[in-house]
Amino acid sequence: MTLAPLEPASAAFEAFEQALTSAGLPTSDLLAEGGRYYVLRCPDGHDVAYAGLTPLGDEALLRSVVVPAASRGRGFGADVVARLGGLASTYHVRRLWLLTTDAEAFFAGLGFVAVDRGQAPAPVTATRQVSDLCPQSAVLMCRTLA
Repeated sequence: MTLAPLEPASAAFEAFEQALTSAGLPTSDLLAEGGRYYVLRCPDGHDVAYAGLTPLGDEALLRSVVVPAASRGRGFGADVVARLGGLASTYHVRRLWLLTTDAEAFFAGLGFVAVDRGQAPAPVTATRQVSDLCPQSAVLMCRTLA
């Protein structure tokens, strides 16, 4: 498996957008706020998971984690999150943040903990994901990187 950057306007980026839309996740801000997007690709070239990372100083927002329906249940979501955590460390990120409406248990299993929105640092709360796109019912979660 390899983690490869997604180039906007590529066929892989379009597949990523379609996977997000199918999962009911926002796409309107994908090219804003310095987001960097990646695909988890099998050796045979099959794309099995996508995720984004928005570095915010020593914090980062993990976003748009999506596994297409045909690839679910095989650990690809956990794999892409782990790889992005490692990548975030190279940017000197100490904490990863995310919002979820339906995957709290999944992310808790990966070491994320639910956090009150009032405890999030200003760079995180200023993102469109937190301030505008995700509903107030979405759970804010955080994981400290080693």
